[in-house]
Amino acid sequence: MKITKASENQIDAILSLCKECSQNMLNNSLDQWDEVYPNREIFLNDIKNDSLFIANYDNSKEIIGCVVLNEYQDPEYGDIEWKHDGENIAVIHRLMVHPKYEGRGIAKSLVGFAEELAQKGQYDSVRLDVFQKNQRAVNFYHKLGYTVSGKVTFRKGKFWCCEKSIG
Repeated sequence: MKITKASENQIDAILSLCKECSQNMLNNSLDQWDEVYPNREIFLNDIKNDSLFIANYDNSKEIIGCVVLNEYQDPEYGDIEWKHDGENIAVIHRLMVHPKYEGRGIAKSLVGFAEELAQKGQYDSVRLDVFQKNQRAVNFYHKLGYTVSGKVTFRKGKFWCCEKSIG
């Protein structure tokens, strides 16, 4: 598997991946993503800012997963008592793996890739939020060493705010 920066000419494939993941969440009674979030404009902005990375198998152009890593923290993050107080913070957003490729370690590889990027960028920690109703994702991040620092409420409900030291 290889992970590379996404380009604008891949936007339709990224949106297709997002649609598959959104439908898979709905099939598992998780009403988290929809036509409002995440959307084309958000992904195009991620691409423009060089923060969206895609995964595919070496000899295939099919996008099997993606992750965003940047410094953007939602305003709600300001109410959280984080372990690392500072400005050297990286944030993971929009981690996706195509449902037909789940269980193959792709999500773990994408998070590991994001953490390596953050480490190279000399960030002190990586933050993310995870939908409280998505117990599979909550368990996944916990196994990777992320600890809950608090919770926030977004449009679709309550989310755990998690953090991992990488510095």
